[in-house]
Amino acid sequence: MTKGSFEVSGSPNLLTGYISADVYEIGGVAPSNIIRVDEDWRVHLDWRLEGSLKSMICGTWCIHLHLESIGKGPELNLPDPYPEIQVPLDPCGDGCYSYDFVVKAGTVKPEHCSTPFKLVSTITYENACGLPGPMAGFVEGSILQFYDPGKIKP
Repeated sequence: MTKGSFEVSGSPNLLTGYISADVYEIGGVAPSNIIRVDEDWRVHLDWRLEGSLKSMICGTWCIHLHLESIGKGPELNLPDPYPEIQVPLDPCGDGCYSYDFVVKAGTVKPEHCSTPFKLVSTITYENACGLPGPMAGFVEGSILQFYDPGKIKP
């Protein structure tokens, strides 16, 4: 599990947060940072709020994945072109949240001899009025490589 950074504006004794992420190739083999383009893959995010104010926080979390090409290649911001991924806060819960961000096969192309990408997962907060709030977090993931395995003979 890769730990990330999380910030809450104001007193850290009243509300703090943590975030971490892992990458998995669905149906794949280790290592999980080299991914076949013909298989789905996912980023599992875990985050939590702690402190006496967590039961007073309502609204939604907004989740994105960002892939920055290393060298020649495109930059990807997912879930584009799909709707934003929003996870409702549960002020009566334990403050723990998780989300499995599944990326469909073929989303990342193996162009330029399999350009590597740097992964960053981000979470931002919107209050109950749909306005940005003073919480955000990110996890800088590993470098990922996507390759075309070609036609595999049975």
